[in-house]
Amino acid sequence: MSVFEKAKELALEIKESQEYREVRRTGQDIQNNDEARQIVEDIQTAQSQIESAQNSGRPPSEEQIEEFNNISVKMQGNSLIQAYLKAQDDYSQLMQQINQSISDEVND
Repeated sequence: MSVFEKAKELALEIKESQEYREVRRTGQDIQNNDEARQIVEDIQTAQSQIESAQNSGRPPSEEQIEEFNNISVKMQGNSLIQAYLKAQDDYSQLMQQINQSISDEVND
């Protein structure tokens, strides 16, 4: 079996993991909820505006920072978004562990 076939096999195993399924499920929960979806869209817009200001060499305005902070509070209070962020963190940890296992074997 080639290394690429093994990689595909690993990918299929990852897709069957609880962590991956939970990220998918919680992401879909957000998409199915108007309030949660709007909060995510709003935070992405606010982040983009702040980054745009910084990339132009100017600091973000007080209004931009206040808007970002207000949306962040809404995010923290939304259980669907919090569940997604937790699932995303768990999935990221799984991927780090997998990468570490591969690295350990390669460097052994």
